Amino acid sequence: MKLLHIEASPRKEASASSRVADAFVTAYRRLHPEHVIERLALFEEPLPAFGAEGAEQKTDQVLDLVRGGAGIEATGEWAGVIREVERLASADKVLLSAPMWNFSIPYPLKHYIDLICQPGLTFRVDAQGYVGLVTGKPLQLVLASGGSYPAGFPLETHGTATDFQRPYLEHVARFIGFEDIRAIRIERTSALLPDALEELLARRCEEAAEAAATF
Repeated sequence: MKLLHIEASPRKEASASSRVADAFVTAYRRLHPEHVIERLALFEEPLPAFGAEGAEQKTDQVLDLVRGGAGIEATGEWAGVIREVERLASADKVLLSAPMWNFSIPYPLKHYIDLICQPGLTFRVDAQGYVGLVTGKPLQLVLASGGSYPAGFPLETHGTATDFQRPYLEHVARFIGFEDIRAIRIERTSALLPDALEELLARRCEEAAEAAATF
């Protein structure tokens, strides 16, 4: 059994999302000492490039699938795509921790998503529409934000949300096949005095440890 922890904060021990995720991992390791835990730190491990070559190869992949093929060869930038998809596929459970940056997610996490969301690898298309291929895995999100974003947040109009972090991540996860998606939120980290922030983080760490027991 393997747990993949995708960490999307560069702040290490100063990161609220990483601290709470670490509490989750510590509790999980204590409960499942025989399980493998792999950490993918997106700000530390260079992700494969995906530029003009990769975009062309993605087009070739789509054309090959339409013609009834099994997909193109893993060469060039597409080889990096295959590597990251295989890493994800090899995990039985996934933990994703991330802060909110500018109402959304840090850029390396978007890079990672653009690598793994690929036709014939993590989703396919049939007569009924899109079908996710990453199935049978639970996903635990640990998400931090400096503020809180309730309905009616300033500049929100016509029902447009300002939190593009959790909705986007959950949408992408469901699109590629995840069904069991859980979330721990850590809000207002930039609005609290140090003592209050420490109390909040302690509560969320306890929540994370409890969540690990049923993951």
